[in-house]
Amino acid sequence: MQRKGTHSAPIRSDVVPSLHRRALAAVGIAVVAWSASSIFVRAAHADSLVFTTWRLWFAIPPLAAIVAWRRRHNPQLQIWPTGISRSRALVVLVGGGAFFASGAATAFAAIDRTRLLDVTLITSLQPVLIVAFAVAVFGEHLRRGHATLAVVAVLGTIVVAAAASGTGTWTLSGDLIAVVSLVLNAGWFLYGRLLRARFEIDPFAVMLGVLFAAALLLTPVTLVASGTLHLDTRGFAFAACTMVTGTSAHVFMMWAHRYLPASVSAPFLLAEPPIVALAAWAVFDEVLGIVEIIASLVVIGALVAVTRSPTLEHVEELAPDPLAPT
Repeated sequence: MQRKGTHSAPIRSDVVPSLHRRALAAVGIAVVAWSASSIFVRAAHADSLVFTTWRLWFAIPPLAAIVAWRRRHNPQLQIWPTGISRSRALVVLVGGGAFFASGAATAFAAIDRTRLLDVTLITSLQPVLIVAFAVAVFGEHLRRGHATLAVVAVLGTIVVAAAASGTGTWTLSGDLIAVVSLVLNAGWFLYGRLLRARFEIDPFAVMLGVLFAAALLLTPVTLVASGTLHLDTRGFAFAACTMVTGTSAHVFMMWAHRYLPASVSAPFLLAEPPIVALAAWAVFDEVLGIVEIIASLVVIGALVAVTRSPTLEHVEELAPDPLAPT
């Protein structure tokens, strides 16, 4: 049985394992890119709303060029959700833009206000929210061993951040903003998963529509709240870097959403705190002790085991993706 808005036959069963492996690799690349984005945001020392606004606008021209090039070489490429009206499709993209803009702005604000590892500790709880929602709403069933590995990774992540919490600059407001960001970004993750699972649409086109909507929504908010869109040269440079790494990460994850249940891809987000811990030690001289190192290895080991564990007992029906990996 086909999904609403899907007009192609399901993928052959012999192709599925290869797609799963490539999707797992895409998720891994996305996590590394997001970790780099956190470093760029901290290094910029810029107003979070202004920084986020420019990061959004910077992404639109290259994405538009890529979508135009891909459509020219493949006229059948789906760049708009099918099976629904244009007005409803527009609402879907605007909803994604609202999630994206609010999640990004709060994440950047938290990074600028408190310890980098405190922020990544809180946001590392995303898999808990995502998996719970995926099981309750999407009907995904988790094997016991898979859940155990995810718990081990969560505990290891907590140790990584808690062991380093005695140094650096900590603020309650920064941690509270990180909690808000946790909820918003978990919502965006699930929103993207649902969008890609339901509609055949090119991942570049999805992100172009979502980021354009997010930029339009956030710009007036920034002008009212911050009173300016001014960024110094340093801020512009790091906003451009964040655009490259962050947008690439979202495109990779958006593609992978079509081939992986949320309860499989979400635990990979737990790799970000150990990566950020190492980067913060190297770039910002944040102390990294033996406890953080050992706990980071535990997290990475658990994540490797997750990728090698059996697939979920129930996975949503697969359909050919308009952007097959090459």
